[in-house]
Amino acid sequence: MALLGDAAHPMTPNLGQGAGQAIEDAVVLGAVCAGGAEGVPAALAAYDEQRRPRSQSVARASYVAGRLGQQLHNPIAFAMRNIALRLTPGRVALRSMARYADWRPPAG
Repeated sequence: MALLGDAAHPMTPNLGQGAGQAIEDAVVLGAVCAGGAEGVPAALAAYDEQRRPRSQSVARASYVAGRLGQQLHNPIAFAMRNIALRLTPGRVALRSMARYADWRPPAG
């Protein structure tokens, strides 16, 4: 049995990566199963090995984004966050988000 998407790695919606992670999962699972020579257990182990680090990293980043976003209640922390965001150059903000969009499917 293989789990994909939110069943494999549920995450908060703060980065909008839930569906993207499910698509990446499906592509990797298809790629490891296409080889077929090693069998299903080896393919599932390869799938887990390839997907777990990235999906856990994205889930952690999404959680942190939520903690720093809408879950801030302290007015001082809220103001400091807003100042930091205003002072962050656009290119830096885009670069920080690019790692979530910069995924390459496995070579076929």
